[in-house]
Amino acid sequence: MSKLFWLGVFLCPSIVAAEPIFHNLQSCTQDGNVTINCSVVLDSNGFILDAGSGKMLSDTAEPTGAFNSFELYRDGSQYILANENISRARSRRWVVFGYEGGKIDLQRIYIFSLDTAKQSGPYWHGYDCRPDFKLFTPRSGVPFSESAMQALCGDVEGNVVVVPKAPAISVPSKSLAVSVPVYRAGTRVGAATYLFAGSDEPNLLALACLSNCVSSTSEKAKLPAGNASSASSVSAIAKETCNPDSFTNPDLIICGQQSFEKVDAVLNEQYKKTLASLSPADRKQLTDVQRRWVRFKEAYCEDLYQAVLPGAEAPIDKLTCLAQTTTARLGELIYLQTGMPNDGFYKAASLMAGQDRESGLKASINLLGGGDFDDPVWKQYADGQCEMSFRLFREDLAYCAVRMRFQLPMNR
Repeated sequence: MSKLFWLGVFLCPSIVAAEPIFHNLQSCTQDGNVTINCSVVLDSNGFILDAGSGKMLSDTAEPTGAFNSFELYRDGSQYILANENISRARSRRWVVFGYEGGKIDLQRIYIFSLDTAKQSGPYWHGYDCRPDFKLFTPRSGVPFSESAMQALCGDVEGNVVVVPKAPAISVPSKSLAVSVPVYRAGTRVGAATYLFAGSDEPNLLALACLSNCVSSTSEKAKLPAGNASSASSVSAIAKETCNPDSFTNPDLIICGQQSFEKVDAVLNEQYKKTLASLSPADRKQLTDVQRRWVRFKEAYCEDLYQAVLPGAEAPIDKLTCLAQTTTARLGELIYLQTGMPNDGFYKAASLMAGQDRESGLKASINLLGGGDFDDPVWKQYADGQCEMSFRLFREDLAYCAVRMRFQLPMNR
């Protein structure tokens, strides 16, 4: 990034609040040459090493490949392990940590992922994972980056939270702004907005702060001794009060957002319970299915939002869609844990079939499921979920797909 560009950024009143996150990135990736002034280096095999002793920080290499690359940088006392995935599921992960005297201090993880909505096209969303300031020890058999992800982010990557951009935030032209939920020790504590000045996609060199991007050092200073992980010590965005007796659009949006956040919090807890109840192989598949559901939910509700625009009800309809799809997913997670579908689908089908269950049940099941839903993103999610329910509970694959169609907001 040129000095003239950043001079323009700081002199322009509309973006004066955009503070660069990293100022002087230096490569600490070994490329056949000796890396200078780096306490840790990333070697050609994907291992992170202590530059002095050669000791590996993790016993497992980073998973590099044709579509997945890793670089290690230093910025002052911080190190940034940058991962870029250029497959169809494009993403950027930046693990920020300190290293001194053989001790690892995880400071922040930034994650940005690309999804596509049918009507509005590609869009970026992400996560900001902040630490509880405990010393970090990488797990054996897991790459450094994945171990760090589990320590700071937990399973948040399977649960996208929509964070509306504040209307007061001004974004320079030909730049990207992404609002993301902020997590500490797996608990959501607020939101932040990041700017990628002069770039249409997340770029480590262009990363700047628009709102609530407190530096790791500043956050440490604010935390009370002996209670570093307390969510109450975090300066989160103050929530407006929901007025259930008001039917104005602003109040409906506030209430809708808070209702969605409540069911999303319940979903996150149930996701953890379901994961804990499964075998290692099933846990891996559930993580994949959850990510498919996130992609579907975001794309489906974004399409609904775009269809209603420029109507003032568009944000309300989107929040309603998010709450309904999240509630439906909550039922699927409970089903995977208990073996009991709780969406009322089969009970309704049985009542509709009446006495003639032999021929009537199939007809009523298909009737309840509504028309065909030809959406490849939904199909990927439904196929993965139904494969799990068939393997675990022998649920008929065709009936499962119809049952999940029944849950869609358009069928309510």
